[in-house]
Amino acid sequence: MYKIIITLLIYSNLLIANSFSFSELRYSDAIGKSILLNGEIEFFESGLSILYPKKDVLIEYKDDSLLYKESGEEIELNDMQVKQIIQYFDILILLHFGDASDYSDMFEVTQKDDISYLVPMGIVKKYIKKIEMLKENKKLNYVKLFLQNNDYITITIND
Repeated sequence: MYKIIITLLIYSNLLIANSFSFSELRYSDAIGKSILLNGEIEFFESGLSILYPKKDVLIEYKDDSLLYKESGEEIELNDMQVKQIIQYFDILILLHFGDASDYSDMFEVTQKDDISYLVPMGIVKKYIKKIEMLKENKKLNYVKLFLQNNDYITITIND
């Protein structure tokens, strides 16, 4: 009986370990303002899901398809919006699950103290200038994306 309970606890920890509360700071250079959002992010094998409870927004990316819901209603996004969100999510998934060897073909990676700096080398550099990130014990704690339009997005994992 104890073995079953211990096994269930171990597997439930593995499932929970990929679900985190986070804060997201978005800075818009065009208007010179920032907004702070709080939410839940869940990473899974074929995508991720983000819930912003206060805004009642759910964004789910799974098996190369994107679902965007506000107040329970599915919202249709244009192709450019979908491409940008998917690209952003693909980067988050890669940074979460991968290590420097997994993204060294897409980014020039440098390390200073505990912070990794990634500069895009391919098509990604059309949208992103650089990325700063902190991982501790293979867990993504912080990522900051500097966009080409001088906006930036900072995600801090709170768990």
